[in-house]
Amino acid sequence: MRLLIVDDGHYVVEYMKHLLDWNTFGIDQIETMTNSIEARDMLTQNHIDILITDIRMPEVSGIDLLQHIHQHNLPTKVIILSGYSEFEYAQQGIRLGALDYLLKPVDKDDVEKAMSKAINNITKTRPAQSVAWEKFDGLEYLLSLLGHNETLRKEYDAYTEFLGHRRMCCFKLEGFTQEHEDAIKHAVGDKLDRLVWAAGTRLFGLVPEEVAAELTIQLEQSFASPPFSLIDRNVTRQMFYRFFLNEDVYSEDFNGIFNHSPSCGDWESAGNIIKKYDQIHLHKQKTIFLMETILYVYLTDKDRDPSETVEWIFNQLRYPDELSSTLMDRVNRIRNNKQMSIQTIVDKVQTYIEDHLSHGLSLDELGKVAHLHPVYFSKLFKQETGENVSNYISRKRLEKASQLLQDSELRVADIAQMVGYRKNQYFIQLFKVEYGVTPYQYRRNMIHQ
Repeated sequence: MRLLIVDDGHYVVEYMKHLLDWNTFGIDQIETMTNSIEARDMLTQNHIDILITDIRMPEVSGIDLLQHIHQHNLPTKVIILSGYSEFEYAQQGIRLGALDYLLKPVDKDDVEKAMSKAINNITKTRPAQSVAWEKFDGLEYLLSLLGHNETLRKEYDAYTEFLGHRRMCCFKLEGFTQEHEDAIKHAVGDKLDRLVWAAGTRLFGLVPEEVAAELTIQLEQSFASPPFSLIDRNVTRQMFYRFFLNEDVYSEDFNGIFNHSPSCGDWESAGNIIKKYDQIHLHKQKTIFLMETILYVYLTDKDRDPSETVEWIFNQLRYPDELSSTLMDRVNRIRNNKQMSIQTIVDKVQTYIEDHLSHGLSLDELGKVAHLHPVYFSKLFKQETGENVSNYISRKRLEKASQLLQDSELRVADIAQMVGYRKNQYFIQLFKVEYGVTPYQYRRNMIHQ
């Protein structure tokens, strides 16, 4: 989101610019101006989500900017700054649509509250149909925030953009009942209830700031983290690890782990997962690595149990050395199943080839049989059999031809057609390379034997 701060005092805009960690509110771009005329032009020419403006400025006042926003039907949310003597102006600003006004000198807590109000207002007015909630998997979304899988992250970008305009808190409740769970899920709504999970005797979740504030008052043994925006993935990760796993992590802690984590490569890379884990010594890096392993398992294990994944993340991940053996066994099972699956595909295609030797048997045709991209199938076939697809087809055609030469009285030209060779001379040439004699000589030799 984009924030514009306008005040005719240079020191005021600089003070406001550095007052808060704006990233936690989902603000990724901040503009500051001391010229209110230029500010008015910027509001018209650029999308500004939130405007913080002084109410009294020469030439164009904060009220003028509000009127400009109102007249041009701009979506910008406005927070005004005023002095004690300007209360009537502030009231006029509220009537024109300002969400809040702050008295100078501004207090950090007041600014945070006003920003939360503005963010919540933006969220409520944002069209909900922009994201497909029926496809929203809350646990997979959590892993997309915490892990390093660019494909998954892109799949959930629209949800992050939508949710990022609300301040969220990590939340947990000790010793919950079913009534507690139902009440909490009802409080967060029918979409965000997918970000609430039960594990053992505790309830965990990512909930809106205002909901977290209410729940911690109403429920004993409930706790909430400071609010943050999901748009900033580093802040989200840091808050999650600190609050749920009691680990202080920083962006640099992830870099080395992500370079060789299972989720970055294909299924074969998981074969070395035990060796890689044993090379890690820091407790927090073991935790990060196993979170990546959990992500890998969640995405690749067709028999996964979401409740088991929740148990791993929120209860067992605090003890990585104990959890590691469970995850290693699961990864090995996935690998074995994958190998069996690949062999099944190869067997299926080999059977198809032998039953359709008279066809052209292009890679496109075989790719459709395997339900894989032709290029990927070709690579997979070579990996499993040690032989190129084209070589395998040629070998099977010539084997079939040699059998027909022995068991039938068909003409050589007819046999060539039956095994997929349209040019008789080309068939004879290939046959001689494979068997050392022409098809005619091969038949005569077989008869004499």
